[in-house]
Formats: sequence, structure tokens, C-alpha cells
Amino acid sequence: MTDSETRVLARTAAVLLVVSAARYGWEARRGPPALPAPEDDGPALLAESRRLQQENDARARPLAAGERIDPNRATDTELDRMPGLGPAAARAIVAEREEKGGFGSVDELLDVPGIGPATMQRIHPFLERSPVGRTVRGGAPPSSRPAVPRLTRAAPAALDLNAASQADLERLPGVGPALAARIIEKRTAKGGFRTPDDLLEVRGIGAATLARLRPLVRVGGGVRR
Repeated sequence: MTDSETRVLARTAAVLLVVSAARYGWEARRGPPALPAPEDDGPALLAESRRLQQENDARARPLAAGERIDPNRATDTELDRMPGLGPAAARAIVAEREEKGGFGSVDELLDVPGIGPATMQRIHPFLERSPVGRTVRGGAPPSSRPAVPRLTRAAPAALDLNAASQADLERLPGVGPALAARIIEKRTAKGGFRTPDDLLEVRGIGAATLARLRPLVRVGGGVRR
């Protein structure tokens, strides 16, 4: 390489160095690259806030004169409108209703966790007093499933708890598929019921339900497995 070529190469390198330094200084002044703008959750939060406000307003709306609540069809929001109930008890009523398939009478509300005699006394004037029809999940009337004839006090023979099938038990007032299954499960675990009062050991059967069932059931010797 000649002296002339060496000088040209040196000048080229110097120019490249100056350009690189200038570019580095410019990038430093610009700062780091901008991060993507965060998503705006404002509209969603506003919509949720409005929904909660509307629900609270609905719960706080007092019952009109003569208005009654059907515990087999009302939502937890509507149930909460009854004085002295509260959101937790209202949700418990809906959960018990869906598990049992509906309430046979308003007195069955005493079997709901959190509903005692004092609460029942406060809400009883606001409950629908006409015969309460049984419902399926979601509060819709049963359609696809044929109606099960219910046992009544006029039944000629009481139902043997130790020999009854799932379908037999579902004929009892206030007993749905889930509760009937739990009765059979308890019967199997105990090796049979000794008295009708043993039904109190079944989850979902309280004093009010037992009082309604006692005239309709008996305990036989043979146990159906």
C-alpha cells in the first residue's frame, strides 16, 4: 500500500469515526425508545361501576305496598329487597332452591343456612303465600322432565324410608333429586334408618322439612341398597 493510499484510508476512518460519534450523541439525546402505551381500562371499569351501582339500587328499592316475593322464582337481588334478609342469606336461598329443585312451602326456608326463626318472622309478611310451585335450575318451570306426583297427608300408606327408591323419595314434598340422593347415601352409610328423625342427619333436612315429611314416611325393617 502506498503512502497516498494510507492517507486516504486514514481520512476515511476518521470520517466514519466522527459520523459514528455524532450518531451516538443524537441517539443519547433522544432517550430510550418509547414503550407501547398501556391499554385504557377506563371504559371497562366505568361499565362495571355502573353495573354495581344499578345492582345496589335494585337491592335498596323498597317493596311496594302489597308486593310479595316468590322464593322459587326471585333472584338473589329481588330476595335481598325483603327487610332483614341481606345479600348472603339471599344467595343462600337461591343455592338451596337450585339444590332441592324448589321449595314446597315457604316454611322450607327455615332449612336454609342463615335463616332462623327470627329472620323468618321478619320476612314472612313479604313472601308469596300462595302454594309455591317447584322449579328447576335457573328459576324456569320444568318442561322436559315429567311432573312427579307428590305424596300428601291423604296418602293411604306412608313411604318406607328404608325401601324407597330415588324416584319414590322425589315424590315427597320438598325433596328434589339431590336431596333424595343424599337420603339414600345416608341410609346406606347407616345400614338403614331406625326412626324418621334420622333424616335430620341428612344435609338439607331441618326441623321444618322433617315436620312436613314425618306424616308421610315410616321406617321398615328391610334396607334397599
